[in-house]
Amino acid sequence: MRLGRNRKSAITVLVSIISVASLLVACLGSESKNFPTTASASRDSVCAKDTGPASVGMPSTERIYGWIEDIVELSRPETGFRRTGTPGAALAAAYVKCRFEALGLQDVHYETVTSWNWQAKRWGMTLDGQKIDVFPSAHSFVTAKKPSTFSTGPNGLDAELVDIGLGTPIEIALANVKGKVVVFDLKFLLPTTGLAPLMEFLWDPALTVLDDTILVGNPYITTISTVVQQATDAGAIGFVGVLADYFDSNKYYNEFYRRTEVTIPGFWVSPKEGARLRSLMKASSQPKANLILEGTRTEALARSVIGFLPGKSKDTIMIQSHHDSVFYGAVEDGSGTASVFAQAQYFASQPANSREKTLMFATFDTHFTGYQGHMEFVRKYITDKETPYNIVANVTLEHVGKQGVSKNGGPLEVRDQPELRGIMQNLGLALKGTLISSIIRHDLRRTALLSAHALCSVGGLPTDASFVCSAGVPTVSLIAGPNYLYDLADTLDKVDKEQLVPVAKVFAELIEAIETTPSNLIGVPLPNPVLAL
Repeated sequence: MRLGRNRKSAITVLVSIISVASLLVACLGSESKNFPTTASASRDSVCAKDTGPASVGMPSTERIYGWIEDIVELSRPETGFRRTGTPGAALAAAYVKCRFEALGLQDVHYETVTSWNWQAKRWGMTLDGQKIDVFPSAHSFVTAKKPSTFSTGPNGLDAELVDIGLGTPIEIALANVKGKVVVFDLKFLLPTTGLAPLMEFLWDPALTVLDDTILVGNPYITTISTVVQQATDAGAIGFVGVLADYFDSNKYYNEFYRRTEVTIPGFWVSPKEGARLRSLMKASSQPKANLILEGTRTEALARSVIGFLPGKSKDTIMIQSHHDSVFYGAVEDGSGTASVFAQAQYFASQPANSREKTLMFATFDTHFTGYQGHMEFVRKYITDKETPYNIVANVTLEHVGKQGVSKNGGPLEVRDQPELRGIMQNLGLALKGTLISSIIRHDLRRTALLSAHALCSVGGLPTDASFVCSAGVPTVSLIAGPNYLYDLADTLDKVDKEQLVPVAKVFAELIEAIETTPSNLIGVPLPNPVLAL
């Protein structure tokens, strides 16, 4: 089964008001009651084993890319894109489940957990009567630890606006923010150069990394938690974050950072709009803002998808990504999910008696809403060992995308080369050598091998593999941080199509090597494994 470009009309029906469509409803099983449907498709016909020639061996570029197209076509505004707790997220999980089954995996099932669904339904801002182009800061204005219905009131929230610069403690103290809305520059804290101390190998024969982009931070690790928490503690009643390190967009949909429950309303503005806002503030003796933000945060059912290829032992290699996303999510993480499919197809094509270890394939939900699915998985499968599977290695695949750049907050430019990527790992020496050889042989250029040993020991990786690695499982995690990852701009044109097969081949060769390696020699043991904070 392939939805693909030739079935866009079927996808349109899939997400129509009348029906969620016959194509996937069977895969939702008992949970199909969550969706309106007039369909009665046979589950066997929808998810039956794919036996066509294209389904054997390493999939082609077009096949892998086609899976990404399918996932992106399921991501529409009217179904909530693929945000946790929306119809779009359930459709994505159902698609993964059917694809796993069609590829020949066994015991394919959902692992469910309660997470959060945050929705802004109405928002806006004016300064002294002039409209400011804002986008709501996700997971803001909530009741800590509880569901929320939030509103600034029928007429909005009126308050004085004050600029706190970078939002350092001294700037907050000097500004007297109590009862005011603060304006600050959101900074991205981890540039490529920040990972240099962890680098063990770099494959970049053309030396493309030697430009100023290595000084630009990725959009994941930012100052939001510290600045907003300190401003709130000092009495601020709202915030406007200027996306100082971003391109010309305000469609930045931040993750839910679990250490900080943001209880005040917040917005993002683009670099250019931030400059305009500050200019208007300077021209006013006492700048007054009106903020409107209404919405909800409700408990939501999140579905991760698990499937297996049994081996001769229950020692298990786990191959994972995540299928949820905040917008269209072609790179984050349609590309990762499709990369997991590629490994599933390749290994399902081989005789079952050739597998020394069991292979587990998983795509997770809750990546943007607190990682509850990841944590529950670690509890069940690793720490409490409630299943017969002994997970001895983890391979995580994320973000096969092109490089995004911007100059001085200008438009997004996409370069025809891979975003510089890291493979974070704590492998033993022999497997590390295998990985390096494969990177060179398949020309996985602009790829750095990074030591994950220290990070896993002290709190986790900045990847989807964080909780597994911190629980003591040897981990190999492919990651890149292009600047458009959390933006509406993460569309199909950002996928590095030509890299899909090389990435698949490198990791297939690594998994084959892990399969034949004694389990106690796969990784470097952590001194004191801890769950990621």
